[in-house]
Amino acid sequence: MLPKKSLLIFVAAGLLALTACGIRVELASPTPEPAAPPVEGEESAPPVEESAEEIMLAQVTPSGVLALNPNSQTLVLVDLQGAEAAMIPAPDIAGGDPRILHAAGSWSAGQTAPQIIYGAFMPQQAVRSSSGATLTSFPATETFMGIAGAAGQPALALSVISYTEGFPVSRLFAGTPDSLAGSASFYESQDSQMGMVLLPVAVKAAGGQPQGVWYIQTAWGIGGVDLIYPINRGLYFYDLTTGENGMALNPDCNFQGISPDLTLAACVQFNGGGSSPMTVHHLSDGTLTTFALNAATDRGAGYAVFSPDSQRAAWLEASGSLTGEPEFKPIIRVGDTASGAVLAEMDKTAAAQAAGWGIVTWMKPVGFLDNQTVLVEARGEDWSTVALLKYDLAANSVGLFHSGSFSGFVYP
Repeated sequence: MLPKKSLLIFVAAGLLALTACGIRVELASPTPEPAAPPVEGEESAPPVEESAEEIMLAQVTPSGVLALNPNSQTLVLVDLQGAEAAMIPAPDIAGGDPRILHAAGSWSAGQTAPQIIYGAFMPQQAVRSSSGATLTSFPATETFMGIAGAAGQPALALSVISYTEGFPVSRLFAGTPDSLAGSASFYESQDSQMGMVLLPVAVKAAGGQPQGVWYIQTAWGIGGVDLIYPINRGLYFYDLTTGENGMALNPDCNFQGISPDLTLAACVQFNGGGSSPMTVHHLSDGTLTTFALNAATDRGAGYAVFSPDSQRAAWLEASGSLTGEPEFKPIIRVGDTASGAVLAEMDKTAAAQAAGWGIVTWMKPVGFLDNQTVLVEARGEDWSTVALLKYDLAANSVGLFHSGSFSGFVYP
Protein backbone atom coordinates (compact mmCIF):
# COMPACT_ATOMS: atom_id res chain seq x y z
CA MET A 1 0.00 0.00 0.00
CA LEU A 2 1.28 3.49 -0.85
CA PRO A 3 2.08 5.91 1.99
CA LYS A 4 -0.59 8.59 2.41
CA LYS A 5 1.66 11.35 1.01
CA SER A 6 2.59 9.29 -2.08
CA LEU A 7 -1.06 8.35 -2.61
CA LEU A 8 -2.11 12.00 -2.59
CA ILE A 9 0.58 12.86 -5.15
CA PHE A 10 -0.51 9.91 -7.29
CA VAL A 11 -4.19 10.89 -7.21
CA ALA A 12 -3.40 14.53 -7.99
CA ALA A 13 -1.28 13.53 -10.98
CA GLY A 14 -4.05 11.27 -12.22
CA LEU A 15 -6.62 14.04 -11.99
CA LEU A 16 -4.36 16.39 -13.97
CA ALA A 17 -3.95 13.76 -16.67
CA LEU A 18 -7.73 13.24 -16.90
CA THR A 19 -8.31 16.98 -17.16
CA ALA A 20 -5.75 17.23 -19.95
CA CYS A 21 -7.67 14.52 -21.85
CA GLY A 22 -10.90 16.55 -21.71
CA ILE A 23 -12.64 14.54 -18.94
CA ARG A 24 -14.33 16.80 -16.44
CA VAL A 25 -13.41 15.87 -12.89
CA GLU A 26 -15.26 17.35 -9.93
CA LEU A 27 -12.80 17.97 -7.09
CA ALA A 28 -13.94 18.11 -3.48
CA SER A 29 -14.63 21.68 -2.43
CA PRO A 30 -12.38 23.18 0.26
CA THR A 31 -13.86 23.53 3.71
CA PRO A 32 -16.11 26.60 3.51
CA GLU A 33 -15.65 29.59 5.73
CA PRO A 34 -18.27 29.84 8.48
CA ALA A 35 -21.28 31.80 7.33
CA ALA A 36 -21.59 35.30 8.71
CA PRO A 37 -24.40 35.69 11.21
CA PRO A 38 -27.57 37.26 9.76
CA VAL A 39 -27.83 41.01 10.03
CA GLU A 40 -30.73 42.11 12.16
CA GLY A 41 -33.61 43.17 9.96
CA GLU A 42 -32.52 41.11 6.95
CA GLU A 43 -34.92 38.45 5.69
CA SER A 44 -33.56 34.92 5.37
CA ALA A 45 -34.26 32.90 2.23
CA PRO A 46 -37.55 30.95 2.48
CA PRO A 47 -37.21 27.15 2.77
CA VAL A 48 -37.49 25.20 -0.49
CA GLU A 49 -40.84 23.45 -0.56
CA GLU A 50 -41.43 20.17 -2.36
CA SER A 51 -43.85 20.28 -5.27
CA ALA A 52 -47.04 18.22 -5.26
CA GLU A 53 -45.46 15.98 -7.89
CA GLU A 54 -42.37 15.36 -5.72
CA ILE A 55 -44.52 14.54 -2.71
CA MET A 56 -46.66 12.12 -4.74
CA LEU A 57 -43.57 10.43 -6.20
CA ALA A 58 -42.13 9.89 -2.72
CA GLN A 59 -45.42 8.38 -1.54
CA VAL A 60 -45.64 5.80 -4.36
CA THR A 61 -41.95 4.79 -4.51
CA PRO A 62 -41.52 1.56 -2.50
CA SER A 63 -39.30 1.43 0.57
CA GLY A 64 -39.34 -2.36 0.78
CA VAL A 65 -40.73 -5.63 -0.57
CA LEU A 66 -42.79 -8.38 1.05
CA ALA A 67 -41.80 -11.91 0.00
CA LEU A 68 -43.14 -15.32 0.96
CA ASN A 69 -41.28 -18.59 0.60
CA PRO A 70 -43.27 -21.70 -0.44
CA ASN A 71 -45.16 -23.42 2.39
CA SER A 72 -44.24 -20.61 4.78
CA GLN A 73 -46.55 -18.59 7.01
CA THR A 74 -43.99 -15.87 7.66
CA LEU A 75 -43.61 -12.87 5.39
CA VAL A 76 -40.11 -11.53 4.84
CA LEU A 77 -39.72 -7.74 4.70
CA VAL A 78 -36.81 -7.00 2.37
CA ASP A 79 -35.19 -3.58 1.95
CA LEU A 80 -34.37 -2.16 -1.50
CA GLN A 81 -30.85 -3.63 -1.40
CA GLY A 82 -32.29 -7.13 -0.98
CA ALA A 83 -31.40 -7.50 2.71
CA GLU A 84 -33.91 -8.99 5.16
CA ALA A 85 -35.21 -6.29 7.49
CA ALA A 86 -37.93 -8.17 9.41
CA MET A 87 -39.86 -11.44 9.67
CA ILE A 88 -43.62 -10.92 9.93
CA PRO A 89 -45.79 -13.82 11.17
CA ALA A 90 -48.93 -14.40 9.08
CA PRO A 91 -50.61 -17.56 10.42
CA ASP A 92 -52.86 -19.36 7.92
CA ILE A 93 -52.13 -16.83 5.16
CA ALA A 94 -53.78 -17.90 1.91
CA GLY A 95 -50.59 -17.94 -0.18
CA GLY A 96 -48.37 -15.07 -1.24
CA ASP A 97 -50.64 -13.45 -3.82
CA PRO A 98 -50.40 -9.64 -3.43
CA ARG A 99 -54.14 -9.43 -4.12
CA ILE A 100 -54.91 -10.90 -0.69
CA LEU A 101 -52.84 -8.63 1.56
CA HIS A 102 -52.10 -4.97 2.27
CA ALA A 103 -49.40 -3.18 4.27
CA ALA A 104 -51.58 -0.84 6.34
CA GLY A 105 -48.84 1.55 7.38
CA SER A 106 -45.62 3.18 6.26
CA TRP A 107 -42.12 1.80 6.69
CA SER A 108 -38.56 3.02 6.24
CA ALA A 109 -35.29 1.26 6.99
CA GLY A 110 -34.68 1.00 10.72
CA GLN A 111 -38.36 1.19 11.65
CA THR A 112 -40.68 -1.48 13.03
CA ALA A 113 -42.47 -3.47 10.32
CA PRO A 114 -45.92 -2.13 9.41
CA GLN A 115 -49.17 -3.92 10.20
CA ILE A 116 -50.05 -6.41 7.44
CA ILE A 117 -53.70 -7.14 6.69
CA TYR A 118 -54.23 -10.45 4.88
CA GLY A 119 -56.76 -13.08 3.90
CA ALA A 120 -56.79 -16.44 5.65
CA PHE A 121 -58.79 -19.48 4.57
CA MET A 122 -58.14 -21.84 7.50
CA PRO A 123 -59.70 -22.78 9.79
CA GLN A 124 -62.27 -20.16 8.74
CA GLN A 125 -62.25 -17.55 6.00
CA ALA A 126 -61.26 -14.27 7.61
CA VAL A 127 -59.29 -11.07 7.28
CA ARG A 128 -56.50 -11.02 9.83
CA SER A 129 -53.75 -8.72 11.02
CA SER A 130 -50.11 -9.58 11.53
CA SER A 131 -50.65 -8.33 15.07
CA GLY A 132 -52.64 -11.52 15.67
CA ALA A 133 -56.13 -10.00 15.57
CA THR A 134 -59.01 -11.27 13.43
CA LEU A 135 -60.52 -8.13 11.90
CA THR A 136 -63.56 -9.77 10.34
CA SER A 137 -64.65 -13.29 9.46
CA PHE A 138 -67.08 -14.69 6.91
CA PRO A 139 -69.74 -17.41 7.09
CA ALA A 140 -69.31 -20.61 5.13
CA THR A 141 -71.75 -19.27 2.52
CA GLU A 142 -69.34 -16.47 1.52
CA THR A 143 -65.95 -16.56 -0.16
CA PHE A 144 -63.25 -13.97 0.44
CA MET A 145 -61.88 -12.62 -2.88
CA GLY A 146 -59.19 -10.03 -2.25
CA ILE A 147 -57.85 -6.81 -0.72
CA ALA A 148 -56.42 -3.60 -2.14
CA GLY A 149 -55.23 -0.52 -0.28
CA ALA A 150 -53.68 2.92 -0.52
CA ALA A 151 -49.87 2.96 -0.52
CA GLY A 152 -48.52 3.20 3.03
CA GLN A 153 -51.92 4.01 4.52
CA PRO A 154 -54.51 2.05 6.52
CA ALA A 155 -57.25 2.74 3.93
CA LEU A 156 -58.30 -0.49 2.21
CA ALA A 157 -61.08 -2.25 0.34
CA LEU A 158 -62.04 -5.91 0.11
CA SER A 159 -64.55 -8.10 -1.70
CA VAL A 160 -66.49 -11.25 -0.86
CA ILE A 161 -68.89 -13.34 -2.91
CA SER A 162 -71.86 -15.57 -2.25
CA TYR A 163 -74.24 -17.38 -4.62
CA THR A 164 -77.88 -16.73 -5.45
CA GLU A 165 -79.65 -18.93 -8.02
CA GLY A 166 -76.32 -20.31 -9.20
CA PHE A 167 -74.64 -16.97 -9.94
CA PRO A 168 -72.12 -15.07 -7.83
CA VAL A 169 -73.13 -11.99 -5.87
CA SER A 170 -70.18 -9.67 -5.14
CA ARG A 171 -70.02 -7.25 -2.23
CA LEU A 172 -67.39 -4.54 -1.78
CA PHE A 173 -66.32 -3.12 1.59
CA ALA A 174 -64.05 -0.19 2.45
CA GLY A 175 -62.54 1.14 5.64
CA THR A 176 -59.47 0.76 7.84
CA PRO A 177 -58.30 -2.13 10.01
CA ASP A 178 -60.10 -0.49 12.94
CA SER A 179 -63.43 -0.08 11.15
CA LEU A 180 -63.84 -3.28 9.12
CA ALA A 181 -65.58 -5.31 11.80
CA GLY A 182 -69.32 -4.94 11.45
CA SER A 183 -69.10 -2.58 8.46
CA ALA A 184 -71.69 -2.75 5.69
CA SER A 185 -70.86 -3.21 2.03
CA PHE A 186 -70.94 -0.05 -0.07
CA TYR A 187 -71.69 -1.82 -3.36
CA GLU A 188 -73.27 -5.11 -4.41
CA SER A 189 -73.57 -6.68 -7.86
CA GLN A 190 -74.60 -9.98 -9.44
CA ASP A 191 -73.44 -11.14 -12.88
CA SER A 192 -76.10 -13.58 -14.09
CA GLN A 193 -74.61 -13.88 -17.59
CA MET A 194 -70.85 -14.51 -17.40
CA GLY A 195 -70.41 -15.19 -13.68
CA MET A 196 -67.74 -12.50 -13.22
CA VAL A 197 -66.97 -11.25 -9.70
CA LEU A 198 -65.75 -7.89 -8.37
CA LEU A 199 -62.19 -7.36 -7.13
CA PRO A 200 -60.72 -4.09 -5.77
CA VAL A 201 -57.40 -3.12 -7.38
CA ALA A 202 -56.61 0.27 -5.79
CA VAL A 203 -57.90 2.72 -3.20
CA LYS A 204 -57.93 6.52 -3.33
CA ALA A 205 -57.36 7.86 0.18
CA ALA A 206 -56.97 11.05 2.17
CA GLY A 207 -55.70 11.20 5.73
CA GLY A 208 -55.65 7.41 5.91
CA GLN A 209 -59.37 7.12 5.07
CA PRO A 210 -60.73 5.62 1.82
CA GLN A 211 -62.29 8.16 -0.55
CA GLY A 212 -62.89 5.90 -3.53
CA VAL A 213 -62.25 2.37 -4.80
CA TRP A 214 -61.00 1.22 -8.20
CA TYR A 215 -62.33 -2.27 -9.00
CA ILE A 216 -62.64 -4.74 -11.86
CA GLN A 217 -64.81 -7.65 -12.96
CA THR A 218 -62.65 -10.76 -12.89
CA ALA A 219 -63.18 -14.38 -13.88
CA TRP A 220 -63.40 -16.72 -10.91
CA GLY A 221 -63.36 -20.49 -11.00
CA ILE A 222 -62.02 -20.39 -14.56
CA GLY A 223 -58.57 -21.77 -15.23
CA GLY A 224 -56.44 -24.08 -17.27
CA VAL A 225 -52.86 -25.24 -17.50
CA ASP A 226 -52.25 -23.07 -20.57
CA LEU A 227 -54.01 -19.91 -19.38
CA ILE A 228 -51.31 -17.23 -19.27
CA TYR A 229 -53.01 -13.96 -18.33
CA PRO A 230 -55.82 -13.10 -15.91
CA ILE A 231 -59.26 -12.39 -17.39
CA ASN A 232 -60.53 -9.01 -16.16
CA ARG A 233 -63.33 -7.05 -17.79
CA GLY A 234 -63.19 -3.26 -17.59
CA LEU A 235 -62.17 -0.87 -14.81
CA TYR A 236 -64.56 1.05 -12.55
CA PHE A 237 -64.36 3.70 -9.84
CA TYR A 238 -66.75 4.05 -6.93
CA ASP A 239 -66.59 7.47 -5.27
CA LEU A 240 -67.24 6.91 -1.57
CA THR A 241 -67.73 10.63 -0.95
CA THR A 242 -70.58 11.02 -3.47
CA GLY A 243 -71.86 7.48 -4.02
CA GLU A 244 -71.24 7.78 -7.76
CA ASN A 245 -70.12 4.68 -9.66
CA GLY A 246 -68.37 5.19 -13.02
CA MET A 247 -66.69 3.17 -15.75
CA ALA A 248 -63.08 4.06 -16.67
CA LEU A 249 -62.48 1.20 -19.14
CA ASN A 250 -65.21 -0.69 -20.96
CA PRO A 251 -65.70 -4.48 -20.62
CA ASP A 252 -64.03 -5.12 -23.99
CA CYS A 253 -60.79 -4.22 -22.27
CA ASN A 254 -58.92 -6.94 -20.38
CA PHE A 255 -57.49 -4.86 -17.52
CA GLN A 256 -53.87 -5.72 -16.67
CA GLY A 257 -52.67 -3.07 -14.22
CA ILE A 258 -52.98 0.46 -12.79
CA SER A 259 -50.18 2.92 -12.07
CA PRO A 260 -49.23 3.76 -8.45
CA ASP A 261 -50.44 7.35 -8.88
CA LEU A 262 -53.76 6.07 -10.33
CA THR A 263 -53.40 8.04 -13.59
CA LEU A 264 -52.72 5.18 -16.03
CA ALA A 265 -54.34 1.81 -16.67
CA ALA A 266 -53.09 -1.01 -18.87
CA CYS A 267 -55.32 -3.29 -20.90
CA VAL A 268 -55.42 -5.69 -23.82
CA GLN A 269 -58.44 -5.91 -26.10
CA PHE A 270 -60.31 -9.21 -25.90
CA ASN A 271 -61.12 -9.34 -29.61
CA GLY A 272 -57.51 -9.69 -30.75
CA GLY A 273 -56.58 -12.98 -29.12
CA GLY A 274 -52.83 -13.50 -29.15
CA SER A 275 -52.33 -10.57 -31.50
CA SER A 276 -53.59 -7.86 -29.13
CA PRO A 277 -50.81 -5.53 -27.96
CA MET A 278 -50.45 -3.88 -24.57
CA THR A 279 -52.24 -0.54 -24.42
CA VAL A 280 -51.91 2.17 -21.78
CA HIS A 281 -54.96 4.36 -21.13
CA HIS A 282 -54.35 7.84 -19.74
CA LEU A 283 -57.33 8.10 -17.40
CA SER A 284 -57.39 11.90 -17.18
CA ASP A 285 -57.96 12.56 -20.88
CA GLY A 286 -58.69 9.18 -22.48
CA THR A 287 -55.62 9.15 -24.74
CA LEU A 288 -53.97 5.82 -25.57
CA THR A 289 -50.41 4.58 -25.92
CA THR A 290 -49.95 1.26 -27.72
CA PHE A 291 -46.84 -0.91 -27.64
CA ALA A 292 -46.35 -3.02 -30.77
CA LEU A 293 -45.86 -6.70 -30.00
CA ASN A 294 -42.47 -8.36 -30.25
CA ALA A 295 -42.18 -10.12 -33.61
CA ALA A 296 -42.00 -13.55 -31.93
CA THR A 297 -45.04 -13.01 -29.67
CA ASP A 298 -48.02 -15.22 -30.47
CA ARG A 299 -49.64 -15.40 -27.00
CA GLY A 300 -50.36 -11.72 -26.51
CA ALA A 301 -49.47 -9.47 -23.56
CA GLY A 302 -50.41 -9.00 -19.91
CA TYR A 303 -49.30 -8.39 -16.31
CA ALA A 304 -48.47 -4.70 -16.67
CA VAL A 305 -46.79 -2.65 -13.92
CA PHE A 306 -45.73 1.01 -13.83
CA SER A 307 -42.78 3.01 -12.56
CA PRO A 308 -43.44 5.40 -9.64
CA ASP A 309 -43.32 8.41 -11.98
CA SER A 310 -45.66 6.63 -14.48
CA GLN A 311 -43.23 7.29 -17.35
CA ARG A 312 -42.46 3.60 -17.89
CA ALA A 313 -44.47 0.40 -18.03
CA ALA A 314 -43.23 -3.18 -17.90
CA TRP A 315 -45.27 -6.15 -19.05
CA LEU A 316 -45.11 -9.79 -20.11
CA GLU A 317 -45.33 -11.10 -23.66
CA ALA A 318 -45.01 -14.75 -24.62
CA SER A 319 -44.91 -17.37 -27.32
CA GLY A 320 -45.36 -21.13 -27.22
CA SER A 321 -47.30 -23.25 -24.76
CA LEU A 322 -47.14 -23.81 -21.01
CA THR A 323 -48.10 -27.45 -21.58
CA GLY A 324 -45.07 -28.48 -23.64
CA GLU A 325 -44.57 -27.89 -27.35
CA PRO A 326 -43.75 -25.44 -28.74
CA GLU A 327 -41.48 -24.26 -25.91
CA PHE A 328 -42.94 -21.50 -23.76
CA LYS A 329 -40.86 -18.34 -24.13
CA PRO A 330 -41.79 -15.42 -21.86
CA ILE A 331 -40.20 -12.02 -22.36
CA ILE A 332 -40.32 -8.95 -20.10
CA ARG A 333 -40.62 -5.71 -22.07
CA VAL A 334 -40.33 -2.11 -20.85
CA GLY A 335 -41.71 0.91 -22.70
CA ASP A 336 -42.25 4.65 -22.55
CA THR A 337 -45.87 5.39 -21.61
CA ALA A 338 -45.94 8.66 -23.56
CA SER A 339 -44.37 7.65 -26.89
CA GLY A 340 -45.01 3.91 -27.02
CA ALA A 341 -41.31 3.24 -27.66
CA VAL A 342 -40.01 -0.09 -26.33
CA LEU A 343 -36.91 0.66 -24.24
CA ALA A 344 -35.71 -2.75 -23.04
CA GLU A 345 -36.38 -6.49 -23.14
CA MET A 346 -35.35 -9.40 -20.92
CA ASP A 347 -35.69 -13.06 -21.92
CA LYS A 348 -35.81 -16.18 -19.78
CA THR A 349 -32.17 -17.04 -20.48
CA ALA A 350 -31.04 -13.88 -18.68
CA ALA A 351 -33.49 -14.63 -15.87
CA ALA A 352 -32.18 -18.19 -15.43
CA GLN A 353 -28.59 -16.96 -15.25
CA ALA A 354 -29.48 -14.34 -12.64
CA ALA A 355 -31.41 -16.87 -10.54
CA GLY A 356 -28.65 -19.48 -10.82
CA TRP A 357 -31.00 -22.06 -12.33
CA GLY A 358 -30.74 -24.21 -15.42
CA ILE A 359 -34.12 -23.07 -16.72
CA VAL A 360 -36.90 -20.55 -16.08
CA THR A 361 -40.36 -21.86 -16.91
CA TRP A 362 -42.34 -18.75 -15.93
CA MET A 363 -41.74 -15.10 -15.13
CA LYS A 364 -43.67 -11.86 -14.89
CA PRO A 365 -43.00 -8.26 -13.80
CA VAL A 366 -44.48 -7.47 -10.38
CA GLY A 367 -43.52 -3.81 -9.95
CA PHE A 368 -40.78 -1.17 -10.00
CA LEU A 369 -38.36 -0.65 -7.11
CA ASP A 370 -37.66 2.81 -8.53
CA ASN A 371 -37.99 4.49 -11.93
CA GLN A 372 -35.09 2.47 -13.36
CA THR A 373 -35.49 -0.96 -11.74
CA VAL A 374 -38.10 -3.61 -12.53
CA LEU A 375 -38.83 -6.38 -10.02
CA VAL A 376 -39.51 -9.73 -11.71
CA GLU A 377 -40.90 -12.94 -10.22
CA ALA A 378 -39.41 -16.06 -11.82
CA ARG A 379 -40.01 -19.77 -11.35
CA GLY A 380 -37.76 -22.70 -12.12
CA GLU A 381 -38.49 -26.18 -13.41
CA ASP A 382 -40.39 -26.88 -10.19
CA TRP A 383 -43.13 -24.30 -9.49
CA SER A 384 -42.03 -24.09 -5.85
CA THR A 385 -38.61 -22.87 -7.00
CA VAL A 386 -39.30 -19.15 -7.02
CA ALA A 387 -37.22 -16.00 -6.73
CA LEU A 388 -37.39 -12.25 -7.23
CA LEU A 389 -35.01 -10.72 -9.77
CA LYS A 390 -33.88 -7.11 -10.12
CA TYR A 391 -33.81 -5.82 -13.71
CA ASP A 392 -31.68 -2.65 -13.76
CA LEU A 393 -32.64 -0.69 -16.89
CA ALA A 394 -29.83 1.87 -16.61
CA ALA A 395 -27.14 -0.82 -16.41
CA ASN A 396 -29.05 -3.29 -18.62
CA SER A 397 -28.34 -6.03 -16.07
CA VAL A 398 -30.33 -8.65 -14.18
CA GLY A 399 -29.50 -9.91 -10.69
CA LEU A 400 -30.99 -11.96 -7.88
CA PHE A 401 -32.94 -9.80 -5.41
CA HIS A 402 -34.35 -12.34 -2.93
CA SER A 403 -35.87 -15.81 -2.75
CA GLY A 404 -39.62 -16.33 -2.54
CA SER A 405 -42.71 -15.04 -4.33
CA PHE A 406 -43.83 -11.42 -4.45
CA SER A 407 -46.47 -10.51 -1.86
CA GLY A 408 -46.50 -6.73 -2.13
CA PHE A 409 -44.65 -3.47 -1.53
CA VAL A 410 -44.32 -1.33 1.57
CA TYR A 411 -44.04 2.45 1.30
CA PRO A 412 -42.44 5.28 3.30
